[in-house]
Amino acid sequence: MFAPRPSVSRASFALLLALGLAVDAPSAFAQTSKPRAVASANQSAPRTVAKVAQTPSARPTQTLPNAPAADAPKLSPAEEAKYQEALQHFNSQNLAKALASLQELAASNPAATPPRLILARWFAELKNPKAVRTSLELATEESPNDPEAFLSLAEISLLEGSLTAAELLTVQGRRVLEQYSANPTRKQNLTRKALTLQLAYSNARRRWANAQEAILALIKLDGETAELDRALGRVLFQQNQEDKAREMFVRADKLTPADAASTTLPADALISQLYAERGDLANAKKYLDAALKTSPKSVPTLALSISTALEENDLETAWTRARQLYANDKSADVLKIYGKVALFRSDYPQAEGAFQEVVRQNPLDAEAVAGLALALCEQDDVEKRKRAVQYATSNVQKQANNRDYLATLGWTLYRSGDADAAIQVLQQSVADGQINAAAAYYFAVALVEKGQTEAAKQLLNAALATKPPFAKRAAAAALAKQLESAPAQPQK
Repeated sequence: MFAPRPSVSRASFALLLALGLAVDAPSAFAQTSKPRAVASANQSAPRTVAKVAQTPSARPTQTLPNAPAADAPKLSPAEEAKYQEALQHFNSQNLAKALASLQELAASNPAATPPRLILARWFAELKNPKAVRTSLELATEESPNDPEAFLSLAEISLLEGSLTAAELLTVQGRRVLEQYSANPTRKQNLTRKALTLQLAYSNARRRWANAQEAILALIKLDGETAELDRALGRVLFQQNQEDKAREMFVRADKLTPADAASTTLPADALISQLYAERGDLANAKKYLDAALKTSPKSVPTLALSISTALEENDLETAWTRARQLYANDKSADVLKIYGKVALFRSDYPQAEGAFQEVVRQNPLDAEAVAGLALALCEQDDVEKRKRAVQYATSNVQKQANNRDYLATLGWTLYRSGDADAAIQVLQQSVADGQINAAAAYYFAVALVEKGQTEAAKQLLNAALATKPPFAKRAAAAALAKQLESAPAQPQK
């Protein structure tokens, strides 16, 4: 209630996950790392939380906003003063006094958000996930009749991939929410959050009827929107109600604002995508062709058609449509698509130009940096290969555990003539047991140079068994054939 809202949209991150939408900002309670276990309620709670507050990561890097939450009841002058007192203590890193002030405030107002929840919101704004989790855990013990802590912990669990915990916490939160009546506006907001969580974990578990129930409840609560219509269409499709699904997608198109239409898959393209995921390629092609006919300049539709062409190894169609996109749109997303198709065609100067322009516009675009590194390292120019290593290294420095960026660095090192360093990096890229097709090919090539052909064969077979397209598929197939026909060699 009295806490300042983090800077996120009204739709929670759980809803965005459930609807399959791209998200730029994390949830207020998103975890940047997996939190360790927090103290149990029978331990000294103030001391536990105060200790968290005294860690460097918990110290405020900015002064928090002084406005209460949007669903807070109007404060009296005395309550406003007490709220500001608590906020001042918090910004001074005196958590014990901040908590005491919030407890005094809550005692005088039955509609108040529990103090621990206010602290959780403040810690979220300071990007301290461990303190957020601690505050929420304590809130479930100290304020068991308030639903928000259960639902916020459910959202954290969902983001961590713990579907069972997310479901159980949501069920408990909804049980408490049924009895909650102190603040009608807050109850409505929390009802929305509970439904979006139900939608998210139901989709993840393929419980389509439960997902549909949540969507219909959200429509009843907030009214029909393009996003909810598309979510309902997806769920109906999964229940083999294809015609009704398409009807929902058409309705969604009509509700989509003009400024969003250019970045949204139209109805026929969306139904094509779903048929492709099902493996019904005939219907996927039918509806994609219809979408291209009715929306020939739609960037998302052309992008989908390019992806489909690459999967079918139809490089000419992919290139024709990539050039069609590029002729009308020089945005970063289009340039990256253009550069990707150029990589598939081994047209490395074209790929270099496209990715270089994106990097010029935004040096922090890691996807474009990786593409540029690949385009540069494939060219017979020593300086370009050195730059490729530098670009690939910069990505790894920012995301050291990203297996894709490690694979790109490994390949740039190999192309620069350092096979030993390449193998070390490529080993890191597969250390967690997961490997993408491109990384498998890069690793296989480096191992062949070292005479480790049996290991290389296994990697190539794994690469060729994958479904998603990758630029080196033809080269991987050729190398695999070469190794199979060659006589066995002693391993070095």
